[in-house]
Amino acid sequence: MALNLLTVRKIETAQAKPKAYTLRDGGSLFLRVQTNGSKLWWYRYRLGNVAQVYSIGMFPEVPLETARRERDWARSMVSEGRDPILEKRVKIANQVEQNEHTFETVARAWMASNLQWSDYYAHQVKTFLEKDVLPKVGKLPIGAIKASHLRPLIQGVVDRGAPTVAILIRQWCGQIFAYASAEGFCEHDPTALLKRSVKRPRVRHNPPLSWSEVPAFLNRLDEDGGYRTTVLALRLMALTYVRTVELRKAHWSEFDLDNAIWTIPSERMKMRQPHIVPLSKQAVAALRELHKLTGGGDVLFPSYRKPGQVMSATTLNKALERMGYAGRFSSHGFRSTATTLLGLLSYPENRVDLQLAHSKRKKDSSRAPYDHTKFLSSRKIIMQDWADILDALARGDEMEKIMDTFGPLSRRRTALLKVIERE
Repeated sequence: MALNLLTVRKIETAQAKPKAYTLRDGGSLFLRVQTNGSKLWWYRYRLGNVAQVYSIGMFPEVPLETARRERDWARSMVSEGRDPILEKRVKIANQVEQNEHTFETVARAWMASNLQWSDYYAHQVKTFLEKDVLPKVGKLPIGAIKASHLRPLIQGVVDRGAPTVAILIRQWCGQIFAYASAEGFCEHDPTALLKRSVKRPRVRHNPPLSWSEVPAFLNRLDEDGGYRTTVLALRLMALTYVRTVELRKAHWSEFDLDNAIWTIPSERMKMRQPHIVPLSKQAVAALRELHKLTGGGDVLFPSYRKPGQVMSATTLNKALERMGYAGRFSSHGFRSTATTLLGLLSYPENRVDLQLAHSKRKKDSSRAPYDHTKFLSSRKIIMQDWADILDALARGDEMEKIMDTFGPLSRRRTALLKVIERE
């Protein structure tokens, strides 16, 4: 049977007649020219012993090549014993259902499904999506969104000077499409085409204080750190090397000063697991002093300007800026300071990682998944060692003396290794 007998010109020049007539394209595809001049595409087929007519659409809304593709699809359905009319109805019904699943509804369902997120991270994701993504594509069916919809909004974030945020938005959108695909709401992830659309900025991790900088910082802190509560907050950051938000939002009910233990509840931890912080003698002393200042309330660091709230996220970094550390050290840098200096003294990495409450590192099984009760005895020793190291640096002890006291061949290290063997 001859195929593709029609041309666009032949169709366009076909005139209405007193009676409707058909123009044959082959392969059972026909164009019916109505008496009013309208032109309708039909595909005739037989399923079993029943003759059927499948309506494809009207020319020129459905051009010749599109009609031929639709005919080929309908023929493939018939060859499989499936009725193209019913298949199209199912397809339309599915499309209607998918149109009900807008990007916004799916994005909010995805956010709600991530129960392991900390409050801070969940707020960060929600804020940036609501600011930069949902106003642009939130109302679109998620299955209809293409890379061309997402590229300009991501570029807009880059243009305002926030490339890191742009990368996060692309990653979050990719996770949303993966979630939608698993739920059957879409079939592809358009962000896969945008992975190199944003040049990743040079990563500048929170830099640590060096050996030589630590003594000056500790000795200036009481005089230059500002309010006493701010000074004590910075001192506790140095002694405990927790995340800034974990200290800012700490409650007195979390502390057992008699047993020198601070238990941070799971809802305030990044990895949504509780975290035990053994407290050195120096940390307990700082907390007892702080209790005289703020112990009448629920939180360690209440906001002076906003009653009922805690110290703002910028308070500690502003204090560090006033001390001359702007652009080169932040409150989060106490974590990298402890990691670096304890690493130089060869303290066991897995114990330090546990105290940092790091997540599992896939490529290094020795740095195990975080367990807040694991190796607690050795972690207590390390936290006291760390506080004593800071005191030694503040006194001006030379590196050689510190290595003799706390290094791998010291008596203190020998005691620590004996505890580790028992654990």
